[in-house]
Amino acid sequence: MKCMLFFGFIFLAFELLAQEKPTAWKPSVYQPNQGRIFEFKISSGYLQGRLIRVWVPDSYETSRKKFEVIYFHDGQMLFDSTTTWNHQSWDLAGTASNFLGKHRHILVGIDNSPEHRYAEFFPAPIYPTLSASVQLTLRDSLWNGLPRFDAYAEALIADVFPIIESHWNVHRGGAHRTMVGSSMGGIVSLAFLLTHPAELSNIACLSIHLPLINVWKFNNRYKAPLAAAFNEFIIQNSATLRGKSIYIDRGDQSLDAAYAEYFPEFESALNACAKENNLLIKLISNSGHSERDWAARIGPILKTLIK
Repeated sequence: MKCMLFFGFIFLAFELLAQEKPTAWKPSVYQPNQGRIFEFKISSGYLQGRLIRVWVPDSYETSRKKFEVIYFHDGQMLFDSTTTWNHQSWDLAGTASNFLGKHRHILVGIDNSPEHRYAEFFPAPIYPTLSASVQLTLRDSLWNGLPRFDAYAEALIADVFPIIESHWNVHRGGAHRTMVGSSMGGIVSLAFLLTHPAELSNIACLSIHLPLINVWKFNNRYKAPLAAAFNEFIIQNSATLRGKSIYIDRGDQSLDAAYAEYFPEFESALNACAKENNLLIKLISNSGHSERDWAARIGPILKTLIK
C-alpha cells in the first residue's frame, strides 16, 4: 500500500511538471557593456503582451548564491535610449554595475501601458474618498475608466513575482524585493508598499509626482483634494509598516521644482511611519524630471538603499 502511494505521488508530480509551460526568456537585442539583459513577454492575465526585462550582472552565471531582486516600473525607459520616446534612458546597466558593487542583485523592468499608466499608478484606495465631481472628471478625462491600481498590483503579486522567482536564481518573498519608480512610478511604489507591506522590503521614489494627475491637463484644480486624500491614506496605512527602507526625493529643476509646495504636508504624513522604518527624504540640487536626471541619481540611491 505504501509503495502504491509513493508511486502515486511521483506520478502526480510528473503530471504537474508536464503541465507547466517553460518561461521563454530571450536575450535582448540591446546588450550593455556590463551584464546581460533578457526579455520575456507575458502571455496571459492582466499584463498580457507586456515585456519584462531582466538585467543580470556578469557574476550571475558563476555564482552559486542566490540574488536579491530590484523591480522597476516603466521598464521600457531603463536600458536603451535608442528605443525610448524621448531618446533618454536610465542607463541602468552601467549605473547598477558601478554602485551595487559586490551585492548580488538582478534588476527587473516591467513595461508600462502608455494608455493606462495613470490609471494603474494612481492610488485607487483614495478614489472613493474624493468628491463625485472629482471622481467623474478623473474617470472620464484621465483614465478612460476606473483606476486600475488594484489589477496592476495583483498582477505583480500573482504573475510577475512568481515568474522571476521561479526562473532566476533569486531569494523568494517580500523580504528580498525592492521596488523603484519615478514620477507616477514613485506614487505607485509607495501605494503598493502601503497596501501590500508583506510583498516588499525597500522602495525608492524618485521625483514622486505629488499632484497625482497630469498637471498640464488639469492645472491646480484638484490639487487640494488629491493632496489631502493621499496624505490621509499614508497616515492611515503607515501603521502596517515595520522595518522598511523608504527613500523619496525630488529635484529643484523643471517639473520637480513645482513639487516643493506639496512636500511639507506630505513629509508630515510620512513621519507617521518614520519611527518603525528607515525613512529618507532628499532634495537633489541641480536635478530635474527626466531619465537623464534619474540616471544620475539612481546609483547613489542604490548604494544607500541596499545594505
